[in-house]
Amino acid sequence: MKITLKDGSAMEFANSMAVIDIARELSEGLARAATAAKVNGEVVDLRTVVEDDCELEILTFDSEEGKGAFNHTASHIM
Repeated sequence: MKITLKDGSAMEFANSMAVIDIARELSEGLARAATAAKVNGEVVDLRTVVEDDCELEILTFDSEEGKGAFNHTASHIM
């Protein structure tokens, strides 16, 4: 499967992978900072398995969408 990143670069993987595992392939630091991701424009959690070619953006607390995902998850814990 072909994963196109926000900067336009692409990665290819032979098998389906969870978003968090793809983030680790990019950078261990990015994986630690990740709060969610966007797959083809849809916000998903880090456990979401990517099975097909897609556009992927890893979200961190530095973005509004990343903060929103963090806050949403925290609200479930509270």
